[in-house]
Amino acid sequence: MKKELKLLKVLDLSNLTRPSGYFKQAMRHLGQFEHLKYISFPRNNDFNLDLPKSIRKLRDLQIFDACMTTAPNGITKLQRLRHFYSYNYVAMPKGIGNLKALQVLKWIDIERSHPRVVKELGQLRQLRKLGVANLRIKHYKELSESISQLSSLRSLIIRKLHNEVRRFESEYYQEAPADFLDSVMSSPPEHLRSIEFQGVIGKLPAWVSSLSYLAKVTLWDARLNDDGIVVLQELPNLLLLRLRTNAYVGVKLIFRSVKFPKLKELFVYNLENLGELLFEEGTLPELQTLKISYCNCYISGIQYLPKLKKLTLDSSVFVENLDEVQKQLEKHPNHPALELRS
Repeated sequence: MKKELKLLKVLDLSNLTRPSGYFKQAMRHLGQFEHLKYISFPRNNDFNLDLPKSIRKLRDLQIFDACMTTAPNGITKLQRLRHFYSYNYVAMPKGIGNLKALQVLKWIDIERSHPRVVKELGQLRQLRKLGVANLRIKHYKELSESISQLSSLRSLIIRKLHNEVRRFESEYYQEAPADFLDSVMSSPPEHLRSIEFQGVIGKLPAWVSSLSYLAKVTLWDARLNDDGIVVLQELPNLLLLRLRTNAYVGVKLIFRSVKFPKLKELFVYNLENLGELLFEEGTLPELQTLKISYCNCYISGIQYLPKLKKLTLDSSVFVENLDEVQKQLEKHPNHPALELRS
């Protein structure tokens, strides 16, 4: 390998569409790029990325970006690493607690990772963004304890939470993730600004209501009822709310008066049971953007959203009273734009 290549600080292979001679050569000599600070691998599965053991020699590496399913053991030797991002859920080896400089860590497949990984997460005190997936009840207590120690955490994403049927005194019962998380996470990171949950939780953990800095909430398949909406509507600094794919399972979603004081963006997507979307007078005083997709519903109260600038309805949406909604927009003092996407 040419001497000048060994001085590289940035190696970006992300746009490669198929394994090339250059890619194979880079993998063969990876450990010789001792000055690398940034490395990005192809973002598709065609490469079957298998990193050499020599990756442990990249002592100056700060940003690692890849599409992989299993991280090599050598990754735990990169003590200056600040950003680890995989476009697949990735199994992590033991020893990630050594990565004290990490600020971003996505996406860890908890079920396939080494059993010690969950506990070691609590050692990453500089972590600001964490994304994990494939959790089962056996992981919740230890993961909750680890998350509680991450005082710098600003963004938490938990995907593929699993409900499980458990046996107790010869009877079977279903234990929901929210119930368990409530019982074990008594002190979540108080400066969390963004959370995302994907999985059937049934209700939001009670500690969500204590997150006074929380600005963004995204929920998938959460199957909340009205009680879950009540928790969200009291958050004092919530700016963005995404309710996606059965995040809410009620028939009538009501945004109550004098609630959601700072919410600016609301996305409602694929709520199968939704029949009516109602905005009471005095609700959502700061809402500017409302987007609805894959829903069949009656919409009322648009005129009560004083700062609304844009309503977007995808072609997948069937609004029973579309003519009435259009009239409400025409009479609205802001004259919000109506975007009908095809």
